Amino acid sequence: MIGVCFFADEVSKTDFEEAIKLGVAAGANTVEIRGGVWGKHVTEIDDDDIKRVQDVLDAYDVSVASIGSPFGKCAIDNPQEYEQHLRHFDRMVELAHAFNTRVIRGFAFWNPNRGVRGAARPNINDYLPLIAERLSPVVPIAESADVTLAFENENATLAGTCEETRAVINVLGNSPALTSCWDVNNGLHCGENPMPEGYSHIKGLVTHVHVKPNGQKSLEPIGETGLHYAQLLETLVADGFTGAASIEHWGTPEHMLEGIRQLRAVVDAM
Repeated sequence: MIGVCFFADEVSKTDFEEAIKLGVAAGANTVEIRGGVWGKHVTEIDDDDIKRVQDVLDAYDVSVASIGSPFGKCAIDNPQEYEQHLRHFDRMVELAHAFNTRVIRGFAFWNPNRGVRGAARPNINDYLPLIAERLSPVVPIAESADVTLAFENENATLAGTCEETRAVINVLGNSPALTSCWDVNNGLHCGENPMPEGYSHIKGLVTHVHVKPNGQKSLEPIGETGLHYAQLLETLVADGFTGAASIEHWGTPEHMLEGIRQLRAVVDAM
């Protein structure tokens, strides 16, 4: 069964236990850890914080579906940022082991045109050699640690679509340690139809899903399409998906909890 997940920091940025308590009451059974660890970001938590988080997860019978890592959200041509993100990845591996998850969310570097109104997306092919050079060092680390670097497709990065995500994974040798964190709405914002076009590029590679609301703050339909998450999730399960779907960017904590309730209803009806 698909896990019903949410970003804890979007329910409470300061009280992790309160976020978990509310999320579970709304129907979640997994969590994505990015921030909100009593005011700390995932890149800042220490071993004492890890133990404190583990105690809360045990108390509410919640598992960690994904480490909401910022790895790769840096300029591809900035050596200082790049080195810092390599260090981040080492720590994310430690956290994945501590929280018993294989999924570490990551990105394929900033889109240099992000924030420029009307700017076209960069041609991913122009960047693939440098992406390969920059990301190749983390592939054997992920492989040996038995974790997966799950690339989230996001317009602000060089891999905004499923097709671009697949290009990144291909240039890195199609390692089993590289997968897709599929953000359906992000692909839509880049002009990619989620199904069948987008999904055809990442079929069999999806290890985590992000679920954003449409303009009416509702799960269904997906954006302005006629697609529904029920059919999308059913397709994923039929293709072997065993991960979680995570509620993200629904606005207020109340909207986040409503998103969890809606997703729980969809999953329960499957």
